[in-house]
Amino acid sequence: MNDTARTLANAIEGELSSRFANMSVLAQHREIPDPEPLPEPELWVLGADNNVALIANDRVPALRARSNAAADAAVLAMSTQANVVSNVLTTGNEPRLVLAVPAPPGKRGTAAYVMSTSPQDLIQTLQRGKRAPTDILVAVTDGNGRILARSRDASRFIGQVAPDWPKLEALGTNAGLFAAKTIEGLPIILSFQKLAGTPGWVIIVGESTTVFDARWRDPMFNLMLGAGMSLLLAVCVAMWLGKRILQPVQALARYSNAIADGQETEAASVAPSSIQEFEILRQSFTRAENALRSEKRRYRTIAETGAIVLWRRDGDGSAGLATGWEQLTGRPESEVEGQEWTNAIHPDDRPITSAAWAEALKQNTPLDVEFRLKVSDGRWLWVRSQGAPVFDTDGRIIEWVGLLEDIDERKRAQADIAYLAHHDTLTGLGNRILFRQQLELAVGNVRDGRARALLCLDLDLFKQVNDTLGHPVGDALLCVVADRLRGCVDVADCLVRLGGDEFAVIQNDSRQPDASVSLGCRIVEALCAPYDIGGHQISIGASVGVTLIGNDSSDIGTYFKRADAALYRAKQDGRGRVCFFDQVELLADMVELAKGGSVQAKDVAERSNGRA
Repeated sequence: MNDTARTLANAIEGELSSRFANMSVLAQHREIPDPEPLPEPELWVLGADNNVALIANDRVPALRARSNAAADAAVLAMSTQANVVSNVLTTGNEPRLVLAVPAPPGKRGTAAYVMSTSPQDLIQTLQRGKRAPTDILVAVTDGNGRILARSRDASRFIGQVAPDWPKLEALGTNAGLFAAKTIEGLPIILSFQKLAGTPGWVIIVGESTTVFDARWRDPMFNLMLGAGMSLLLAVCVAMWLGKRILQPVQALARYSNAIADGQETEAASVAPSSIQEFEILRQSFTRAENALRSEKRRYRTIAETGAIVLWRRDGDGSAGLATGWEQLTGRPESEVEGQEWTNAIHPDDRPITSAAWAEALKQNTPLDVEFRLKVSDGRWLWVRSQGAPVFDTDGRIIEWVGLLEDIDERKRAQADIAYLAHHDTLTGLGNRILFRQQLELAVGNVRDGRARALLCLDLDLFKQVNDTLGHPVGDALLCVVADRLRGCVDVADCLVRLGGDEFAVIQNDSRQPDASVSLGCRIVEALCAPYDIGGHQISIGASVGVTLIGNDSSDIGTYFKRADAALYRAKQDGRGRVCFFDQVELLADMVELAKGGSVQAKDVAERSNGRA
């Protein structure tokens, strides 16, 4: 019985090891969305659908809410970086086991693949009961004494605690022989062997006390007969297990390792198995390998069409390769082997790309950077480079891999959206958003010693045009007004349409107030000239309110209110003129300057008192 127990223990340990290897390979060769929806515990099964849950550190609390034991197994696998199998879980309608395999380090930190299975699905060694001797009882218990598998009436007793379990624990050994009772209450002699790599699982081989004692009553006959039967049974069981279980498991393990190492394999190297579970695994491996090969072919095909560039570099970031580089950029692929390709990066973007690559190399973190490349036709093409380090089993970086993606269309669309967000759709002038940003900038820069002015204006008699000729003519008139205003302002000035027939100019000329008076006069003169809109002869005017931007306030609302108040005064004084917010003080200063001999100041003062 001791030999049988050891043989079965070795078989079950091999079965568990193979299951862990199969689980790891299946989990790593299927596509897992990020984040993956957390399935219900009863769906974490390893079968045709390969439902294995990926649990990262941040998902442990959600898993613990579903199953505390599953969460403990995941945490233990992540902390020890070793395979973990749980004891029997009695919650739910049927006993379950939880398996956890540590996942390779990823962008979400440490993680583990977790699955749930029934004891019968996990331990197949004892599920061939019809051909097993009926006078020998074989069972497997977990570390708490609950039955995982049994050669007789397994369906009745799975999950129950084995009788005399405390007696076995009291022995304090990994193997031994003692008298006990079966779960049916029959006396029996048990031989046990604890299983390595489990939380205290035990394989038990038992024989009824009657049969055991009978061999001692007739020592010679029974001893020889028992020894022969035990030896024959052990040999038969070992041969049967080797043929039925160990050989398919070993073949599948070799096949899975070959797939994991990226070796070219053939499904025919693993013979079909009459055991349904092994055959399902073999077919799953075949599908996984075919999917992997197809994925490689797809990426290479995409790269060779120029849609993306697949790049690889050495662990230190030096020499590399780039599939699809020539198709995307029109530049020779040989320049990628060294660092010559960096000469194609836009000069303004080189500091950004260099800093991003240096940080990735220093921290061993993923790379993600956008920049412009000069392609063969002389255009600057926006691209996005993403990559990450590949580690070996010892945590050393083997190489860097990633892709280079054409994002030029997206960048142009973003530029168009940004333009529309800051410009008036009718006239093409800046809008209120741009006006506010530029006014904040002008107010914030008053200490640079450069004088600035804010001019607010609206059209005189424009409402009559809309009321008599209609809005289409009014819109056309606004477009012509916008063109005339563009001809009045300098390139450095900010010209915007605030809405309706209201416009504003932020003048960045340091010759104030002369420059703002001159600009206001040009605007009034330009906008008062007659218009020909669709055969209609139209005459309108314009009034301008001005305020100087200085150190007395940092609130943009204050300057806008001042310019608006000056505009209101201009309309009240008869329209078609320029008014300053601080008109009286400003004119007094100008007159004093004029008395001092400044012809320019005198001219400005006279124009300010007149039509301007």
